[in-house]
Amino acid sequence: MKGSDKLRQIPVTLTLLGVNTIAFILITLKGADFWKGNGLLLLHYGANYWPFTILRNEYWRLISSMFLHAGIMHLTTNMIGLIVGGYFLEPVLKRWKFVTLYLLTGIIANFISIYYHRTTIGVGASGAIFGIYGVFIALLTTNLFPSTIRKTFLAYIGLFILLNAITALIAEDMDNIAHLGGFLSGIILGYICYFILSKEDGKKIIE
Repeated sequence: MKGSDKLRQIPVTLTLLGVNTIAFILITLKGADFWKGNGLLLLHYGANYWPFTILRNEYWRLISSMFLHAGIMHLTTNMIGLIVGGYFLEPVLKRWKFVTLYLLTGIIANFISIYYHRTTIGVGASGAIFGIYGVFIALLTTNLFPSTIRKTFLAYIGLFILLNAITALIAEDMDNIAHLGGFLSGIILGYICYFILSKEDGKKIIE
């Protein structure tokens, strides 16, 4: 399949990439630091924060915070993870299941994050991205995909998890609770999705 044809199969992934990038540009133009962001400015525009999200009933922050990032490196690493995961998984799930799983695992991850970090301002798409990888790894342990490719993709996701675990040990501000919440909720939802997907859907991972 040509690259252009494959791109037409991942409209949600490309839309999410665009929305996250535009949001970053707009926040930067508003005065946020290009490299590190600005906590108060991010909070003003929708960051996740227990006293606002829960105590003020501003639950929309569980979603808006997914599209905000604290600096260019935060955005870049998340968007790479999104593109790679979406490139393979969106054609299998199709757009509505993909976007639903992305948002749902992101919301769960963000709630768990502020539940454990009640004085921390949280932003980023990583909870939702880990959710997508959780869905992916769950489906890879079923017979949905051709057996010839399962080990390859499981090895790739294992490497992704290992690299993030190493990064978590080095980085001081890594939100591991959000990552874990997104990943585990993705695994659960992935097994549920297995029952509404077909072998023909599974073949789309390599088409």
